Amino acid sequence: MRERKVKCGVVGCGVVANEAYFPAIVEKGELVATCDKIEERARRSMELWGAKEYYTDVDEMLRKANIEAVFILSGMGMHADHATRAARAGKHVLIQKPLATTMRDARKVFNAIKKAGVKALVEPNVQMNPLYLKAKSILEEGTIGEVYWFRAGLGRGPPTWGEETFFTRQAGGPLFDLGVYQIAALTFLLGPASSVTGMAKISIPERFIVPEEFFTEHLSQKPYEPFWKKLATAKPTKRIKMEAEDNTFTLLSMRSGSLGCVIANFVTPDGLRNGVGNMPDIEIYGSDGALFLGGSAAISVMTKRKDSKYYSPEGWYCIPKQDFPSWNYYRASTEHFFNCILNDEEPLPSLEWGMHVSEIMIKSIQSSRTGNRLRVLSSFKWKGESVEC
Repeated sequence: MRERKVKCGVVGCGVVANEAYFPAIVEKGELVATCDKIEERARRSMELWGAKEYYTDVDEMLRKANIEAVFILSGMGMHADHATRAARAGKHVLIQKPLATTMRDARKVFNAIKKAGVKALVEPNVQMNPLYLKAKSILEEGTIGEVYWFRAGLGRGPPTWGEETFFTRQAGGPLFDLGVYQIAALTFLLGPASSVTGMAKISIPERFIVPEEFFTEHLSQKPYEPFWKKLATAKPTKRIKMEAEDNTFTLLSMRSGSLGCVIANFVTPDGLRNGVGNMPDIEIYGSDGALFLGGSAAISVMTKRKDSKYYSPEGWYCIPKQDFPSWNYYRASTEHFFNCILNDEEPLPSLEWGMHVSEIMIKSIQSSRTGNRLRVLSSFKWKGESVEC
């Protein structure tokens, strides 16, 4: 007997939709409708990926299209509003990171999803990533002892497209675009945060990006061709103002007792991670050693515990990158989301977790603007504890 496929609509037909989610949706589900405020993007995405219809208005799609799930792939500052509308219409939602960029929006979407009783998966999906699952097991075995402090993230040059996606005050800037990955990973590895102190500023007030029409025209190609190579040849001609802070530091106090810093910005030269020293993405230090993720190896462990299988007389025990299978969180999340709908299960990247990650980022920016250290009130299920946001 053929298993039925989940009928889907997509809100936001930009780069992430066409590069990552549409291929996974058409393989594992049934793409019914596309929606984008730019009509040409909605129509061309419909034609490229075989959807039945397209819309330029979210509410119209929710009202008319025969769908049961909606992928929220719009600009970061619009996620909460679009997800709230979808939930109120009784649709399950997969929400690209972040859940929200303001606490008002975060509470609104959280309450709407809870009231509707629909499934909600909030990206990024670190809970299923083999790399983070291995790192979590190493920490839980006590390999590096009690965790004291951590450092995560770096910066990069600014995106050269997507004014409303990355640069507006509503969108939130690099903390919500880049720092979200490290904050997601750290909360998965170390548990919930209890307070946050942020430092942030706009370091480069004006930039040039590629006009929006460039990607819209790119969608006219059949079959779809990767956007990144073509973007590298495009000339940024549109001058924009940086409304969101482009240079951020987030200081975290975790409920488990450790302290740390997450760096996210659009003001660092590209390519530094692969340069001298192969800088890791995350460093975690404990009473008996340290654990690094990324850099020259997938995972590097230093431990003083000679009874540990990760002990090395030379100092570092390294797990090479080739030991981990290639893993695409967009595809994994899409398949998991569909399985949860079909089998009536709760997604692993839970709504509570997505709320917690967003609150950390929102309050980091609030803290930077007010000069106050702020409590993080939300939480998620951690080591068997049941908590409420």
